[in-house]
Amino acid sequence: MRTALILAALLAIAPAASAPASAAEPAAASATEAAARPDETALRYYASQHQRARVEAETERLRRRHPGWQPPADLWTARAGGEDEDGLWDLLGAGRDADLAAALAARARAEPGWTPSPALQAALSARALRESCLSLAKAGRWPDLATLAAGRPTDIAAADAEVVWAVAEAYGRTERAEKAYDLLSGALAGGRFGPEERRVSLLRAMQILPMADVDRLAALGEARDRDAIRVDLIRGRIGAVLHDEAGQAVSAPDLAAFEAYAEAAPDPDQAALVAWLAFKRRDLPTALAWFKRAVARGGDAMVAHGLAHTLRLLGRQRDAEDVAYAWRAPLVNNSLLFIDLLETDLTRADPPAIEPERLRRYAEVTLATASGEGAQALGWYAYNRCQFDTALGWFRRAVAWYPKEATVYGYALSLRRTRQERTFLEVVNRYDGLFPRVVDLLFQAAAARPMPCEAPQARTARAEPAASPGYLELAAATGAAARGRVPPPDEIAADRTPAAPAIRRSDFPVAVVMENDLRAAPTGSPVPEARWSARPRGRAPTVARRVPGVGPMPYERYGFALLPAWNGGEQASQPSAAESPAPRGTLWADEQAARSGAEPGGPADRDVPATTGALGARQAMRNQTVRETTP
Repeated sequence: MRTALILAALLAIAPAASAPASAAEPAAASATEAAARPDETALRYYASQHQRARVEAETERLRRRHPGWQPPADLWTARAGGEDEDGLWDLLGAGRDADLAAALAARARAEPGWTPSPALQAALSARALRESCLSLAKAGRWPDLATLAAGRPTDIAAADAEVVWAVAEAYGRTERAEKAYDLLSGALAGGRFGPEERRVSLLRAMQILPMADVDRLAALGEARDRDAIRVDLIRGRIGAVLHDEAGQAVSAPDLAAFEAYAEAAPDPDQAALVAWLAFKRRDLPTALAWFKRAVARGGDAMVAHGLAHTLRLLGRQRDAEDVAYAWRAPLVNNSLLFIDLLETDLTRADPPAIEPERLRRYAEVTLATASGEGAQALGWYAYNRCQFDTALGWFRRAVAWYPKEATVYGYALSLRRTRQERTFLEVVNRYDGLFPRVVDLLFQAAAARPMPCEAPQARTARAEPAASPGYLELAAATGAAARGRVPPPDEIAADRTPAAPAIRRSDFPVAVVMENDLRAAPTGSPVPEARWSARPRGRAPTVARRVPGVGPMPYERYGFALLPAWNGGEQASQPSAAESPAPRGTLWADEQAARSGAEPGGPADRDVPATTGALGARQAMRNQTVRETTP
């Protein structure tokens, strides 16, 4: 709003634009010179009124606000404006932009041809630019601010500190770091900023520029400026090292100074910064001490994540589990770390005995997060300890959440162990062509030697693992026989699932038709709507077909071959051109053209839609492969 009023005031004095070029050039020079200094409006006004007491008070105020500033040499000889502009300067100094705009418009109407003095015009332009820049920065419109500043580089370079900081941030946020550096370096080297403004400029530069550029800016100032913000500069350098910024390092004196500061500061982020630096340097004991200090001071879940990783690398896995479990809710990284920590032991071929409390806690987190990795780890642990029914339940969930080959393989093994042959065969067929290792189970004989959990001598000879330091021993009532029992997923779900509402037996379950009856022909399909909706229902025949891009299946090594026909028949017949016209450029189109005597790509297949020949193209590739592999 204030910017609009100031712009209106400038428009009200538009006749000044018609002045000769010789008069416009001194006005522009005066505007730049006036904007390059602190706001001397009130000072010059009091001098024009010969109010020495007020001049001295204003001079002292400007010196405190802008250290190093000196009053202008022409203070008592130059005039801020015409002798009749005193009221306008008062309005400008008081920030009454609406009244100023009205006064300027009224003056222009009352005195045709009147123009403000160059000093007043420069002050109005500088005020309008300042208001525009700060309003855009406050709204976060960084691209617009960068565009505005790029069009007026001289005025921006002569503006006050707040405008320079806002424009530099706009350049930094719009990937123009070199422009931000040039603007800040020009302001610092020009001597326009006082000590406080120089220090703030360096702090603002640390947010938008690489630390190497901040060091270059700091070298432009005085040593006392750098000493005043030494801790902030060290903090920025530590952040640069953690982000792998090239050429950055923290010296031993700087690190000692920051550690002393972090030790006395109640803020947990300062201690966490020291901890992360020690963790990056693999100084794990130091990182552990500082992470503990940061957590004790109220550190967040990310600090706890660093603590858990430090404990893991120090070999204190049980402690790391506890930390990750306690902080799993605020940060998903901790939940993932908790799943990963125990997964290695759970998936061993000869796993150790694990306490029931740890297994149950792991199972609860797995179910709460639907973790496929956690479910398959529990499945393998139960399977390798001969708890095949429990393993089947966990593998079933693992396949639903994360159907990778190892998970499906464990699911198939569990089905075979529980003698569910029909389901086992269905699983193998479902993943035929995806996971050859699963299909290979059909042709593998049962292992001659028993599993580790089936060998009595292995069970008696296995030593119980020692507890990690820092953990309480389990209660004496928990015997060794209870160790290693994996809770079934249904058992945990039953503890946390409310009872299902009562329903009538006739409501559910009821038999349903598995065939999808919601069929509709796609737009432009050559197949009539009646034929599309009246397709035969019922179970489709199981047909083994060659899929392009998939290698030989395990059963082909034993003499089995794919059926030669495209529809699963014994005869190598092919669909007619009327049912499945082939697109141009495919092998199937060439075969059709050869039988019809037409040239490939001729009139016979020029009008064929591009969406209707996929089956023919795939069949041509399939038939060629089948002929190569059929004995």
